Amino acid sequence: MLLKHGIKTVDTIFVHCAATRPEWYEGRTLTDKVAEIRRWHVEGNKWRDIGYHWIIDRDGSIAKGRDESEVGAHVAGRNTGSLGICLIGGFGSNEKDPFEKNFTPAQDKALRALIEEIQGRAAIKHIRGHNEVAAKACPGFQVSRWFKHQPASPKLSESTTMAASGTQVAAGAAAGVTAVASLDGTAQLVALGFAFVVAAAGAWIMRERIKRWAREIPD
Repeated sequence: MLLKHGIKTVDTIFVHCAATRPEWYEGRTLTDKVAEIRRWHVEGNKWRDIGYHWIIDRDGSIAKGRDESEVGAHVAGRNTGSLGICLIGGFGSNEKDPFEKNFTPAQDKALRALIEEIQGRAAIKHIRGHNEVAAKACPGFQVSRWFKHQPASPKLSESTTMAASGTQVAAGAAAGVTAVASLDGTAQLVALGFAFVVAAAGAWIMRERIKRWAREIPD
């Protein structure tokens, strides 16, 4: 079932920032931070609730704001049919700043994951920044450019761990061939059997390192 605001299908995500300093509410929980933003919106702006649907803290943790089924209060004239995601931070940012100047790698990862999760259940066509539709710096970077740039994952062949493993196995194999060639009869058969065991052990080590390498690739 499509996510809608009345008869309008929700098809846009707008990214915002709270325009807070990096140390704002340091040591406080995300729940406390959301409550404070809600107070700004309710007491200061006289809105009935917090304007954003989602809030992402500096450590990448995510909290729910206004329910997605309700029209938010985050982009004047464009709230119906859109969801608002707010990043904690962004004080003094410029609309052309790179993401990493004002926000953390954890926020980058969390924002991408949240957008992907929303796209999986809503007909999202546009991922935009507040500054794309208003004369504002918010969220302090160009969302369209940021979203198109996916951090590259290292290739298997470029892994230093895997390169070292391959070198070790190759060196071991070469040494084994030389040693076996110098033997004959029963001794050669015993050596071949031992070499098979060593090769199997090497294959197992390679497999485990591949598994560990895969776990270390950033999502």
